[in-house]
Amino acid sequence: MLSALFHAMSSRSAFCAGILIGLAGLTAAAAAQQTNQPAPENQPAQTNPPNQTQPATQAGQTDQGSAEGKKVIHDQAEYSAFIAASNTPDPKEQAEALESFAQHYPKSVVATDAMEEAMADWQKVGDSVKVLEIAKELLAVDKGNVRALAIVVALDRVSAAQGDSSALDELCLYSTLGMREISMWQKPAGVADADFAKLQKQMEMIFNGAAGYCAIEQRNFSQARDWFLRNYRLDPSNMQDIYQLAIANLEMTPIDADGFWYCAKAISIAKNSSNQDAVAAMETYCKPKYVLFHGNDQGWDSIMTMGAVQAEVPSEFGKAVSPASPAPQPTAPANPPHN
Repeated sequence: MLSALFHAMSSRSAFCAGILIGLAGLTAAAAAQQTNQPAPENQPAQTNPPNQTQPATQAGQTDQGSAEGKKVIHDQAEYSAFIAASNTPDPKEQAEALESFAQHYPKSVVATDAMEEAMADWQKVGDSVKVLEIAKELLAVDKGNVRALAIVVALDRVSAAQGDSSALDELCLYSTLGMREISMWQKPAGVADADFAKLQKQMEMIFNGAAGYCAIEQRNFSQARDWFLRNYRLDPSNMQDIYQLAIANLEMTPIDADGFWYCAKAISIAKNSSNQDAVAAMETYCKPKYVLFHGNDQGWDSIMTMGAVQAEVPSEFGKAVSPASPAPQPTAPANPPHN
């Protein structure tokens, strides 16, 4: 396995910072905002205050009594419990309240919203274990939950890089499922078009990166290169995926020398963010690989400079990095001895 090459840059805090809030919380935040008015007294409780869009239903499902397909809570106690949980100010307490609501009302039309909002709260608290636990609970009842799939894949990739083989198996399975589901995912109600587009891009990168990671582990380096190139086009500042793109190029047979430029690009990004551990880990792999291929370290500093200032690998870069000349073979004697 090649996991050891990724370990130094794969802490949960480094890889997941800023990801899970968007995945778990965007729709949930909209749902909470849309249910923040009490139900009229002596009338059926519902989550549709005047002039506010309601939480989206699952694809193809509508709640009875809601002609527009918006989620409606008809039970007063259920409605009050959801509103109370959603309006709890402390993130940890809110997460626990929302989990309690979902357990008490597992068939509620907003049970999924409650769990997704709880995921966002646990991420705010910094508890990735709870985030992963809730994501898996959601997948147990809804295997097509795109946000939960993306969260499990993102966290499993970290665990796989640290040598967890079960996380690797789950990662490869869920990344494939996630790519299928995201192609059919509809924009949730209450989410702005720009936010939805950003979220789709974020999820696509998670699933692409996971597919590339799985391909590297399976030593299918050409396929891994294709997946990581997709992510480079989506975000040319993602250090981890750029470095793994470099690995995919440099582990191929024959080697794709473009990988040295991607090494330089990833190292440059790490230096700019003062991530010295990542710089050291990447240089330990990249420079010796270059010396082995080229025969010496001449030209390495120039490549490092190119990666720091250029946005794209030059079209003829790979051809310009010449391999070492093969060692001369000894000449056989004209009349070899017979004994």
